[in-house]
Amino acid sequence: MRRAPLIPALLRTRRAVAMLEFALALPLFLGFVLTAIEFGNYVMANNRVQRLAAMSADLVAQSGTGDIGIGEAQIYDLFSALDLTARPYDLRNDGRIVITGVRGTDTDNNGTTENQILWQRFDGGYVIAPQVGCNKTVTTASLPAGRRLPLGEILFHVQVSYRYRPILTDIPFRMLSLPVDFTRIAMFRARNKDFQSPTPDDRFPPKDKCTTASGL
Repeated sequence: MRRAPLIPALLRTRRAVAMLEFALALPLFLGFVLTAIEFGNYVMANNRVQRLAAMSADLVAQSGTGDIGIGEAQIYDLFSALDLTARPYDLRNDGRIVITGVRGTDTDNNGTTENQILWQRFDGGYVIAPQVGCNKTVTTASLPAGRRLPLGEILFHVQVSYRYRPILTDIPFRMLSLPVDFTRIAMFRARNKDFQSPTPDDRFPPKDKCTTASGL
């Protein structure tokens, strides 16, 4: 009984074809899945940063004016709470929070108001220049769209920046020219016009330096 030559017999067999096709398609499939996971995490980080900015601005606007005003201890508590809320993203080392109190003033009585920076507080290792300006070098804030506050109005501007660290690789972001560091802002008007500087507390020195990670 003659036996078929080995090579032609192998060419005619269809066993393990499905396994071979799966092995060829697996890298492409994993690439799609992992890219989807990476983009999902990226979008979640964006949304988390925006929510943190809005939440912070609202809280400061509620307690930053009035008879009591916000205290330095409360600002420390707020920064700690934001660190916890930001998890699993490391806002302490990879992010930056800038809180700026602004009031519309007309110091030279020329009928044009200026956005006077009342106070600023900083926290986070991702040290970048605040969008409104640093109160150590400028006295007026540059609000978005050139906005000028009405005379006597107080506004709290919060900037939250974050340097996104990809789970696996930043190749998808480079291919699509998407930034892996982003900044979100929120602005809330004060509930009243009775301005109070943050209440001093010997235990909590003001975090008012815009060039250091701790603000101290």
